[in-house]
Amino acid sequence: MNKTKLSLQPMAQSFKHYDSLTQTYSGTYIDRPLALMLILILLPCLLINTLMALITRKNVFSIIRKTDALNRQVILHNFSCGIWTKTAVLYDICLGKISFCGVPLTHSLTPDIQFCVLNQIKCKAGIFSLYDLHLKTGLTVMSKPQLLEQQLNGNTSDYLALIVKSFMSICLYGRAINTLKKSDYLSLFGLKVNNTSMDDAVQWITNTQSNKTQIGFFINVNSINLSIENSQFFDKLSKANALFVDGSGMRLAAKKAGYLLNGNNNGTDMLPHLCKRCVENNQSLYFFGAAPGVAKKAANELIRQFPGLDIAGTEHGYTEDNNDERIIAAINNSGCDVLLVAMGSPVQEQWLLEHREQLQCQTALAVGGLFDFYSGSLSRSPMWLREIGMEWVWRLLQEPRSKFNRYVIGNPLFLYRTFFLGLVNNGVK
Repeated sequence: MNKTKLSLQPMAQSFKHYDSLTQTYSGTYIDRPLALMLILILLPCLLINTLMALITRKNVFSIIRKTDALNRQVILHNFSCGIWTKTAVLYDICLGKISFCGVPLTHSLTPDIQFCVLNQIKCKAGIFSLYDLHLKTGLTVMSKPQLLEQQLNGNTSDYLALIVKSFMSICLYGRAINTLKKSDYLSLFGLKVNNTSMDDAVQWITNTQSNKTQIGFFINVNSINLSIENSQFFDKLSKANALFVDGSGMRLAAKKAGYLLNGNNNGTDMLPHLCKRCVENNQSLYFFGAAPGVAKKAANELIRQFPGLDIAGTEHGYTEDNNDERIIAAINNSGCDVLLVAMGSPVQEQWLLEHREQLQCQTALAVGGLFDFYSGSLSRSPMWLREIGMEWVWRLLQEPRSKFNRYVIGNPLFLYRTFFLGLVNNGVK
């Protein structure tokens, strides 16, 4: 049976066109069978929790009241004591009070979107949602309404996939975040790191007020490994005006240090936000780096995507040392506001720090392989891999030889340094 698509695009224009007949969110028919199967698998645990409550003369269940994104009251149950106390929600799923996947419990939607959803689709609150999944992994590629629209338009396969991805994200990143500290700056591996949302990071890049060019670097697993092995590179990172956290590995490290990250500030996801802000602010970009022709292709593609975007100039990164003066003159003469340098670590960071005093742009960022993605030289990983923090697997498949040391050796080494050596808690040097 064909499914009519739910659309959350401009709500205010025509409520009269919304059908009073609602459809059922695909996939929910598997809730009860799946919940019953999990109850049977977890039966020893559930019986222990019940027995412990009876022995300690407590109620078997405690009640939790929540409000979902459609402003509906939801009553959930937890075990009062024992292990995996939140598994009591399986009883609520069996009783049809809540779904595995559904409307998020973690944020609210505007009244017009609430009206649209309530009048177009039958959907209960869910313990999992696409919004919660993106929130946990720090993705900022879609807005809350867009995520809800995509989720509710999914089929049964999408429903099952969301359950699997949500379970995987819990295994990787844990569930509880209320015990983590919130701070504008984090101390990770001896570096003072900016703990910004994507919007805050773009705000810093485009609104920095200073007489000197402000330098920003993205800190990921590879750069941390390099900084631990090379004290000179560590010193270079320390001299940046801002260090933005990039990648799922850093998210794990921040959690180990007891911090809640406000966002995953990777440059590839940031660039569309930056381009949009530059159009709004009438600011310009300059692309320097990558192989000949790549920066120009990336610039042309972004100009196509963002009408009105001003890219003041491009220059490839395969230049001789004696060309630095010419390149810096070209950058300064272009009048650009933001310079993006894509030459790979640690070359790009060293180049920016060496020439900071000569540059006249407002902000300069070291962006690694950013131009390769937007020029089409490299494809971005499928969204489902990004949603579980495994984008690096796609990069490894694309470039197995050049990325072998970085990922196959570097990732386990980073985890060893984080969880066994405890280097993530080193104080700022």
